[in-house]
Amino acid sequence: MIKNICAFIIIILIINSCSEAEKKSSKFSYNKGESSVELKIINGNDYLIYNTPTRVDFEWVNIDPKTSLIYGSGIKILVAKENVTQTEISVPNNYLKNDSLNIKLSFEIDGEKLNTEFNVPMKNDK
Repeated sequence: MIKNICAFIIIILIINSCSEAEKKSSKFSYNKGESSVELKIINGNDYLIYNTPTRVDFEWVNIDPKTSLIYGSGIKILVAKENVTQTEISVPNNYLKNDSLNIKLSFEIDGEKLNTEFNVPMKNDK
């Protein structure tokens, strides 16, 4: 009986943790209807490091990346293919007024021109 209760509790915890992981979304995303764009820092951090080139991908859903604009300090577009725009971002130390890189995006959804921006935290390499 106790083994059954323990097994039941473990199963509930596993199901709950899976559903929580599914709900987690990037704090660098924009959604409108079935269209979205998400900024993904490839090294897994949620910040960039000064003076360190970092690969950052923009993943587009129902938005044409080839007609979209990405602009901000230290951003270099590497390639735009299919639904991903690959970039490299490197910002010099003491370049920004505050430790936040403002990345602006301009794109179209169903003929409507839209803009959004992401404020990515910057940190010094320790």
